[in-house]
Amino acid sequence: MQAIRQCFYPGQFSGRYRRAGTQLVAIDGVLRLTYRDPALNWLLNLTSPVAVDLEEGECHVLPYDTFVEIQAVGSSVVNGIVSVPVQRYALIAAIGRGIAWIGSYVRANGQRSAKQKIQG
Repeated sequence: MQAIRQCFYPGQFSGRYRRAGTQLVAIDGVLRLTYRDPALNWLLNLTSPVAVDLEEGECHVLPYDTFVEIQAVGSSVVNGIVSVPVQRYALIAAIGRGIAWIGSYVRANGQRSAKQKIQG
């Protein structure tokens, strides 16, 4: 996981799309998280969003990919940590790209040698 330390200011919303499994931690104050189940986005005004207040030292893990608004509760700046999970299947995707590159390299060399045989 990649941990990012952020400052959250009272009266300001910090909104961002986050992946499932993202951990949010309040370090020195209270943070309020507000998000909505993405499966219910089409019911905007009929469903209430999930609101979670994180006390100092508490952690909350997002259950699904969603847009999250984070706000400091109180009159002082609150520091927090957002731990973003690594991309799913990143290693498998990198191996697949490597195999594709090797395959294109071998094909290109085969085509060059075939042209040289025809010309020569």
